[in-house]
Amino acid sequence: MNDIPRIIAHRGASVAAPENSISALQRAWMEGADGVECDVRLTSDCQVVCIHDADTERVAERNLSVEAHTYEELAQLDVGLKKSANFKGERIPLLSEWLANVHAGKKVLIELKTGAEILVPLFEVLDAASVALKQIVLITFDLEMVRALKAQRPGLGVYWLIDVKSNWLGRSKLKLADVLDTVVDTNVDGIGLRCHSGINREMVKAILEADIDLNIWTVDDPVDARRYASFGVSSITTNCPEVIRYALQK
Repeated sequence: MNDIPRIIAHRGASVAAPENSISALQRAWMEGADGVECDVRLTSDCQVVCIHDADTERVAERNLSVEAHTYEELAQLDVGLKKSANFKGERIPLLSEWLANVHAGKKVLIELKTGAEILVPLFEVLDAASVALKQIVLITFDLEMVRALKAQRPGLGVYWLIDVKSNWLGRSKLKLADVLDTVVDTNVDGIGLRCHSGINREMVKAILEADIDLNIWTVDDPVDARRYASFGVSSITTNCPEVIRYALQK
């Protein structure tokens, strides 16, 4: 295989380090990732922070709602110890800190986990960051958010996320033709499909022929990764970038 998909580290190299942490981000570069993905939410004092869940129960020793607490309050929590004693003292990072650690030429996918209230503070962070805007891709499941992003910041890359298992091959039976019509309607730059056995070569070919990127998430099985790579997908998001890169380079 001459060309392999870009490898995106899901919440950083989150098998090896606490998800969405600076340690996970730095580990992703050590493991040879071509880019990283993080999740962002808004604190009560309008700070954009990197965390997946609406609260801290899963990652910290105390459970605080992100939107109901200030960044200063959230920054007191240790989000490393549950992963390993080696990460004791790890804190929830600001998006600005995350971006400050993104290497030149590397992609950063930012998943928006809240509504439109995050957009103004988010744009302020992106505009102030040293990382080039062409390296940034905003990703969301919300089609209305996709439209808002493309209307307000047409120069920023935007991917529409689709959970294939529940929204495509499941009860609702989202059709490929509908997806392609939406791509044209929204002027989206890419699609992110949840890893699923129902994704096939013809589906991938049709999406790529729409002249957009196709990302598959979250792929930790080398066999699955090689299958998607053989389809020609643009990028693969994984929790273990080193393992997947090795599998694709064999």
